[in-house]
Amino acid sequence: MHCNGVNGFDIKNYPLLKLALPLVAGIVTGWLCSVDVLHTATLFVLSLLLLAAGMLSPAPRWLFGAGAVGVMLSVGIFVITCDKEAENPEWSGEKGVFEAQLLEVPHRQGVATRALARVRQAAPVSVAGARNEGVVQLYFANSVEAEALNVGDKVRFEGVVLNPANNGNPAEFDAVRYMRVKGITGSVYLPISSWEFLGAGERGIAMLALSLREKVLDMYERLGFKGDDLALLSAFSVGERRGFPRYLSDAYAAAGVSHVLALSGLHLGMFYMVAAALFSLMGGGRKVFIIRELLVLLLLWAFAFVAGLTPSVVRAATLFTLVGVGRCLRRDGSALNSLAVAAVAMLLVSPRLLFDVGFQLSFSSVAAILLLLPWLRRVLRCDAYGRVYGVASSLVAVSLAAQVGVFPFVWYYFGTFPLYFLFANLLLVPLASLLMLLVVGLWLTAFCSTIQLPFVWLLSQLLSLMNGIVDYVASLPAASVMLPQVSVPGACFAALLLAVLLWSAMNRRFMATLLSAVVVCAVALLNVFATRGSGAGDALLLFNNRKMAAVLAVTAGGDTYMLSSVPQFDADCEHVVMPYVKRECLKEPCWAADGYCDSVLECAGGLVSFGGLRVQMLADDCWLFDSVQCPVDALLLCRGFLGPVEEVLFHYPARCVILDGSLYEGSSRRLLRECRQAGVTCVDISQAGALKLVGRGEDFSLEFMRGK
Repeated sequence: MHCNGVNGFDIKNYPLLKLALPLVAGIVTGWLCSVDVLHTATLFVLSLLLLAAGMLSPAPRWLFGAGAVGVMLSVGIFVITCDKEAENPEWSGEKGVFEAQLLEVPHRQGVATRALARVRQAAPVSVAGARNEGVVQLYFANSVEAEALNVGDKVRFEGVVLNPANNGNPAEFDAVRYMRVKGITGSVYLPISSWEFLGAGERGIAMLALSLREKVLDMYERLGFKGDDLALLSAFSVGERRGFPRYLSDAYAAAGVSHVLALSGLHLGMFYMVAAALFSLMGGGRKVFIIRELLVLLLLWAFAFVAGLTPSVVRAATLFTLVGVGRCLRRDGSALNSLAVAAVAMLLVSPRLLFDVGFQLSFSSVAAILLLLPWLRRVLRCDAYGRVYGVASSLVAVSLAAQVGVFPFVWYYFGTFPLYFLFANLLLVPLASLLMLLVVGLWLTAFCSTIQLPFVWLLSQLLSLMNGIVDYVASLPAASVMLPQVSVPGACFAALLLAVLLWSAMNRRFMATLLSAVVVCAVALLNVFATRGSGAGDALLLFNNRKMAAVLAVTAGGDTYMLSSVPQFDADCEHVVMPYVKRECLKEPCWAADGYCDSVLECAGGLVSFGGLRVQMLADDCWLFDSVQCPVDALLLCRGFLGPVEEVLFHYPARCVILDGSLYEGSSRRLLRECRQAGVTCVDISQAGALKLVGRGEDFSLEFMRGK
């Protein structure tokens, strides 16, 4: 495969990339802006005229290029506009009867069994313009019947499909964006008595692939794999990560080897090399080479089918297919051109893939490897000191190039940087190649359990070794460095600065390299100091959590205390609060149960005294027995509170009433109405998002902290 990374990057050598870039620009334009069909059609027609004029020999050459760019730009706008219009309507929010076919195998998740399904409303929609069908996330109440469902099964249910919505907490996961990119239009919770089984429906090829993947996972369990070993094997071989422990996932992220878990180009590349090595025994000759290459591609797609034909696997298989077909046709095997073709093909079919995190990380890492690997190999002199040094330095070069490509995206989405990623990849990537070889052997010997036993033993040892290495690297001091928060323009600017720095270094322009490096360091330092200086004094942060109250007390020095309306540190509270703690580089929260008291915070009987603030948390009716009035700054009414506002204000005179996100919707409406009648300020966290309370002497301020 050809890649012009040594002598610098010249886009003229990559005509297909020149078509992919304006397509991407058009999709981004159509996603961010509302461009009507008339303007898009006008741009397309004008571009076609320029294209036709550029094909004439007397015309300037730039006319053809401008026309091609305009055509791809308008195509990008058109496909994303059509995609947005197809998904634009929302569900009515009214109770109705629906029919659904499961698109995946249901999996138990806490108190519910979750499954993705294509849903259609059985009765006509009463609200004009409302959606009546779409892909919906179903949450069945745990039961034997729910766990017995399979991909392709049909059910009928009665309920309310909720449209996607975020909680409004700072640094929270953007669920609306995620569901929009994935094409998921809503969610619904189904109690046991609200649905019925209609039978097995007709299965498409994707459903058949998912069924086969479940059989492979069942085989792993029958062979005795369990715990962390089973989690790693399932994620590595077939991309199943729903049962992957969070602590193990965090360890792989901290070590900088999360790509080992995400089934994509790395895994299919390993499979491609294993299959090519096996078929190389067929001999030489042009016809034999073509047959061999086609057999490798056939096995590659068979592997993708067993892995469930997930989007990441499909795009990686498409890339290798284009490269293989090009080799068979003796065409230019430029991998970057093949990557551009794969991107164009996938974006034309599903343009919203451009905004999928996995798609961005996959293509940016592969593109960076193709562009930077030849230059890095030359800098590291991979061919100068023997075979062992060559293999090790090549692994280092690949890891460096991949990290450079994904760095802007990792910074924006995750805000972390793995400090020991080179060391971890140097150990894990060779072991991952061996793991792929053993997995293929395990699959090929599935017909005989006796022959499988050596593969099972070797896999168990290798899986334990890989998990042990990751745990060790993740436990090293400062294994994962927290980066300051960056916006979309900031991430783009960081990518631009990084590109200038690399271009200068690759073209041996010393002064340009030095200047761009100084600018990169200066911008990074300014961003760090700006973020560090944004912290103020003590504050109480009230998060929107639908299960229980989640309150975080933050001191000026970065110490944090976690409080809730229940006497335990619930994992759900941690899930809500910890993204903000990590983003702001705060210290690990200390759980402050009722009765906690130190020099900074006191919590007694639900009364929280912190930073000059007095906030009373009420989640029951015990306040009825308080005979002494206790003036407070704010009342936080949580799930379990049923009393009238007028009476509770008599016991706790407050300047403000805050309705927690854990309250039921009917209770929130009633309490909000009573607050208006009593003439007291009332804020509903479930509607306003997270709140920040700061003491100001005898007064206090209330600020909204809405997230995404």
